[in-house]
Amino acid sequence: MYSILHVSDLHRSKEEPVDNHSLLAALLADYDRYAGETPQIPPPHAIVVSGDIVQGACIGAQGWQQSMMDQYNVADSFLTALCDRFLDGDRSRMVIVPGNHDICWNTSYLAMKQVPDKEYPSNLYEVLVEPESAYRWSWSEQALFRIVDMAAYKERTGYYWDFVESFYNGVSLPVSIDRGRGFQLFEFCDRRVVVSAFDSITGNDCFNFSGALPRGSVGQCAIALRDSERSYDLKIAVWHHSIQGPPNRSDYMDVSQVQEMIGHGFQLGLHGHQHIAGTQTQFVHLDQSRSMAIVGAGSLCAGTRELPRGVNRQYNLIVIDEDFLSARVHVREMVEGEQFTRKRNGVFSEGFVRVNWQPTTDIMGRRIDAQAENERRAIVNAEEALNDGRPYDVIEVLKDVDISSELHARKLMIEALRIQKDWQKLIAILQNQYNIEETVILVSALVESNSLEDAQTILDSAAEIDRATRDALQNEIEIKKMKRNL
Repeated sequence: MYSILHVSDLHRSKEEPVDNHSLLAALLADYDRYAGETPQIPPPHAIVVSGDIVQGACIGAQGWQQSMMDQYNVADSFLTALCDRFLDGDRSRMVIVPGNHDICWNTSYLAMKQVPDKEYPSNLYEVLVEPESAYRWSWSEQALFRIVDMAAYKERTGYYWDFVESFYNGVSLPVSIDRGRGFQLFEFCDRRVVVSAFDSITGNDCFNFSGALPRGSVGQCAIALRDSERSYDLKIAVWHHSIQGPPNRSDYMDVSQVQEMIGHGFQLGLHGHQHIAGTQTQFVHLDQSRSMAIVGAGSLCAGTRELPRGVNRQYNLIVIDEDFLSARVHVREMVEGEQFTRKRNGVFSEGFVRVNWQPTTDIMGRRIDAQAENERRAIVNAEEALNDGRPYDVIEVLKDVDISSELHARKLMIEALRIQKDWQKLIAILQNQYNIEETVILVSALVESNSLEDAQTILDSAAEIDRATRDALQNEIEIKKMKRNL
């Protein structure tokens, strides 16, 4: 089983503040309770933070620039401690995406100008709702605004990206962090799981609260995964905004973007924003039906005024089954003593619910064995590299292939190491030989590394070696001994 700690909406309530030490202590105390749950919850192997890292600053607030930096410093300290305690400091296993609170309202507001009444477009509604519109409507001021400095407007996420780039500095990821790409990539569970972390804040600012992914970002991500020539047992998408809600609300994301993810094979979606845990399933019917289990997390730090009625602070633990086709979603809720325990009402009356999704299949409807497919590709690439005289690439390509069971891959690896003259790695691989040819190679490698006594012992015990080969190896040993004694 593979367990993901899913937290969201870390923005701190001014009315009911929570400090890092108290929050971390409560999470660690709940961690100790996992083993006593039925069914048992394994310790988290990864962490997903689905947006709203900070509260933000109101328009015109005094010292808003320093406030934004201070809030991200607090968040950085908390997430660093969380990563250290739960993941042994491995930041490559922590996924972070931005939320609407990570938009700096002051920066976006300063990039706009109020439109004079006489300059209002005649088709006001159309210009407000058209994609990538520069117009914004302020209900509080009953006035129309227009973005006049696009470069300054793009900097409304600058504080967030400065924090993210610092957090992942020096961390090895499938692709480097890119604030303009619209998504980041992570790999979990020995590269069997890929996580695409999407930005759902396109066009989001002090007046526009709806969520949206950058145009083309899902397609660009799908192409990047296709070009990586790697198959995964599970593809997870993470974003911030929820995809449904009351009709009088406008801060949700269009479900069509999630359906596009499903069409490209994503099976599990994680988000936040709604401040209450929930699950649902979305389907796309193509040649075969595809589905995504969508899991929303409650808010880890919001105060009473920001939480739905009767809902407390929450976080999720998602325990993925070994077949990568289903999972348990455990919801942990803060109760008396500022402590977390299992949620005991609604659909989570037992503390968890089960979710599932369809497997990845080929055009014939057969489930794809991701590990077998990756091994096949690796062997083909290794053969090409060896034929092209690139032995180092052979070693790199085959590093994830089990060469103790895949004999052709083993043969390619042995040949590459021989060409590279990496005798120590070759000796390590050949400790258990599969045939007499490997025994001969091992003796030669031991001779080359000056382990002459070990070479002699193996040669003496290998009765199957033909006389000519034995005499040649014995001659190599004697020559090495003579050179060593000079």
